[in-house]
Formats: sequence, C-alpha cells, structure tokens
Amino acid sequence: MTVPEKISADYTLRPSELASVLTVLVEARQPAIVTGPPGSAKSQIAQQVAAATNRQYVDVRALLLDPVDLRGIPWRDSDDRTRWAPPAFLPPSNDTGRWLINLEELPSAVPMVQASLYQLVLDRKVGEYELPEGASLIACGNRETDRGVVHRMPTPLASRFVHLEIRVDAEDWLTWGAAHGIVPEALFFVAYRPDLLHQFDPQSREAAFACPRAWEAVSNIVKHRNGLDPATERALFRGTVGEAAAVEFSAFLKVWRELPHPRAVLNDPANANIPENASALMALCGSLYRLATDVTMDAIVTFAERLRREVGEALVGACVRRDPALQRSPAFIRWAAARTQ
Repeated sequence: MTVPEKISADYTLRPSELASVLTVLVEARQPAIVTGPPGSAKSQIAQQVAAATNRQYVDVRALLLDPVDLRGIPWRDSDDRTRWAPPAFLPPSNDTGRWLINLEELPSAVPMVQASLYQLVLDRKVGEYELPEGASLIACGNRETDRGVVHRMPTPLASRFVHLEIRVDAEDWLTWGAAHGIVPEALFFVAYRPDLLHQFDPQSREAAFACPRAWEAVSNIVKHRNGLDPATERALFRGTVGEAAAVEFSAFLKVWRELPHPRAVLNDPANANIPENASALMALCGSLYRLATDVTMDAIVTFAERLRREVGEALVGACVRRDPALQRSPAFIRWAAARTQ
C-alpha cells in the first residue's frame, strides 16, 4: 500500500482576499475567527467589512470579560422570579438593524470566558438573551506561536468557527495606504523595501517591530513632525518600527528631503537626470507621485519609461493607486499597452 505524500499548501489570505471572504461569511451569519501576527490589520479589516456590509460595528474585548459578563446581572421581576439583564455591549434582541460583533482578542481570553461563549457563538443566545436577526459574529486574535497572551481554544468553541489566517502583503498595503492618507515617504520606502513592512520575530527582545500598524504610526509622525531634529525623529521611528527599519527609513528620508524639486522632471521628463542612488531614485518617484494628475501624467509616464522596468512600474502603479481615475488617462493607456507587447 502506497502512503500518499502530505499535502502542503499556503492557505493564508492577503488582506484584500480576507475582506472578500469575511464579507461572504458575515452575510451568511457564519462565525469566523481571523488569526495572524500582531499589527497585521485584523481589526481594521473587520471594521472595513462592517462598513462595506452596512453594519454597526461592535468591538467586544473578550480578554477583558468575566464569565458572568455575558449572561448579565440578575434582577427580580414582579413575580419574584430571577431575570438576567443582558450587557449593554450586545445589541437588543428586538433590534431591527444590522450589526457586526467582533470578539476581539478571543484567543487571549481565559478558558472560562471562552467556555461562556459556546452558546452565543453556536446558538446565538446566552441564557435569556438572543442575538437580533441582523447580527453576525466574528472573532480576531493572535496565533499561539506569536508569544502573546494566548490560551488554547477549547475544541467545542473552535469547531464553531471558520478559521482564517491573514498574511501581510506589501502590494495590498500600498494600495490601502494610497487610499487612506499614508504619506508618500512611507509608501515609497515600503515599495523599495517591502521586506521591512512586517518584521515580527517572537524571539526578539526588542519591544517595537515593523508591521502595517506601526508604519501607519510612522506616517502620522512624519505628517506632524513640526521641525523635529533628525536624531529625535529617528528615536521616534525606532520606538515605532524597531531599530533596523528606523535606521534605513531615516537614511531614506534624508535623501528624500535633499532632492531637487520634482517640477524639474515634469518640465523636461525626456532629459531630466536620473539619480544613480536607488534610495534617491525612489524618493524622487515618491515626490512625483504626489503631483500625479491628468495634466502631469504624460510627463510622469515619459520619465517612468526611462527607468528600470520595476522602478517605472512602481512609480506609475503608485499614481493609479492614489487616483484610480488616472487609469483612463491617455498616458496610462499608452503605458499599459506597451507593457503587453
């Protein structure tokens, strides 16, 4: 008898894929749990799904619950019978709205709290309380391998969920960042060094590490730096994304801020100097990306056609991520046609 080889496959999902899958499960009222490394945007994706499905989002921190919190406080009715007042963080049973309830940090909740969720997740009720018809349940949390506060989920509870795992994807994050105000400096640095988008090592003693959540914080620091000197700024970056990423990003920023104005490129894209230093070139592309419009797109594409293929694609791709309408510009159509030949 031949023993079949073990099948190995990657079942992790990029954020954009996860959002699509979660939307289907939420609409079907099928509980799902999303796990992944810290800072990988699990909660943010849950909020995006709530908005996309026109649902009110409820963040229930399972880590902070006691087992009795779900059933509620007992009270005596007019017939001297004990009733239970359900918690205010759950929507009223007779509510006619649409809800998405996220049991945040569920794997970190103590076993007794996890056990108290059996009935809510499977039967959509706890004691006398019942979830309204328009409510859907999901959960988020870190993996056991992440060295966070994680308790193994009891099998009866785990079997009630569809289990999904997120993976960090630079292209997905760049698309999201362009649409959500991440500064070009951070976007182009990650495009240049995608391996530094997420550098989580559960064995590391360093408190800060690079992850999508941390790069969003770096973006906010850059926006509001208000004249900080480079040393202080670098210390802030180190406390946000860790030392290795902070050193490289600070060096990238120095080049970025010393570049000539990109208007010189837009005025003569066919003859403008192309920086030999890779960081300087990516920084220049980042400056051009901020100026991309219907009017300037032709000059940007002309300049991009002179660059190494991967750099040119990064520049033009960033422009259309920032403003998808630019895909209809004659310059982009010319660019896209040339790539297919």
